[in-house]
Amino acid sequence: MQHRRVPVHSLGISQIVSFGLLFYAFAQLKAPLAQSAGVSETTILAAVSGALVIQGMLALVIGRWIDRFGGLRIMQGGFLIGALGLGLLSLYPSFVWICSCLVLIGVSYAMCTYEVAFGSAVQLDEPKARRNISIITFYGGVASTITWLSVAPMLEFFGLQMTCLCLASLMLIGAWRFWALGRHYQQETLRSSLDLEPFRWSILTQTEKWALVTMGSISTLGYLTFTATSMFWINLFSEKFADPALAVVLASLYGPFQVVGRWIEMKFGHRYDARLSGVVATLLMPLALTILHSAAVEMAVLAMILFGMGQGVLTVTYGFVTNLYFRAAVYGRAKGMMIVPRAVIAALGPSIGGLLYAQGAEQFLYVMTGLMVGAMLLMASLLRLPPTNEIHMQPSNS
Repeated sequence: MQHRRVPVHSLGISQIVSFGLLFYAFAQLKAPLAQSAGVSETTILAAVSGALVIQGMLALVIGRWIDRFGGLRIMQGGFLIGALGLGLLSLYPSFVWICSCLVLIGVSYAMCTYEVAFGSAVQLDEPKARRNISIITFYGGVASTITWLSVAPMLEFFGLQMTCLCLASLMLIGAWRFWALGRHYQQETLRSSLDLEPFRWSILTQTEKWALVTMGSISTLGYLTFTATSMFWINLFSEKFADPALAVVLASLYGPFQVVGRWIEMKFGHRYDARLSGVVATLLMPLALTILHSAAVEMAVLAMILFGMGQGVLTVTYGFVTNLYFRAAVYGRAKGMMIVPRAVIAALGPSIGGLLYAQGAEQFLYVMTGLMVGAMLLMASLLRLPPTNEIHMQPSNS
């Protein structure tokens, strides 16, 4: 296989744009959209959650498309659909119209974000997949910060309609970029259906089946914890310290240290087995959640640092450990199987978190801790499962 330079910086920037415009932006768009449609912000968020479920519904199909046509071409289509959805959203005549636009945005989200970008990195240079995935996630870690700092002034100065059109224009630029990359790398993964390598549950080895189920379970537990806690950090710290401003500062520590975790993985991760890195990352998160029971502000700072770093490393783990067991030719479909339950649970995470938080902050933290302890034990079980992808048999590649 001929290895070519992977466009990791384009793939990384694409994650700032896709996560930012298709997900994080709605934290600020929800209020003007709700006002224009005459509904509550909660209703808009429920519609956004419904759109995210589309990722799970389409995961198997998109996974097959990644293996057949290449991740770069899928991302081109995803950015184009996202541009259409955001552009039509600028019209916002009714709640039904907004929901229709969110369907397009949900499809775009499924075709633009990490799993497709990871698939591109694996297909273009499989031996260096771990480092390339680390670089891609490094960019993604600043998506929320850049988006929130950009969208707020746009709404203030240009209004909702022009903001949506500006965001749509950025998505169109992304579509053009991936069209150009697709042409440049067109020999990389383009396959006809006749030579698409077979991949289905019945032909997998026991090792591959266990790896598929285990990684799917780990990512489901991790994303459930992430989405559930993300919505309630500010509430938790506001109640604990009776200082809303401090609560915002503490909650915001998560993002920058997620980037720190990915930088550490990018610089030093190649020295260690990726599964061992995953065990350490999953250990940091329940440790952080346990520390949060303390009443000291300093301990809350430490907890958010550890939680952010753990989640940052875990994102790389989700992308690369899959490749230890599944080659580039079937990587997309393997990830598709893993994403189905994770995407649905992650979309429901805020609602599940709300139900748990209503029972009390302490109980909420205990449940989240238990989920991540379970994820850690599952990750540790993979250490007993030897990789099946011959490309990563060498210690330096795992």
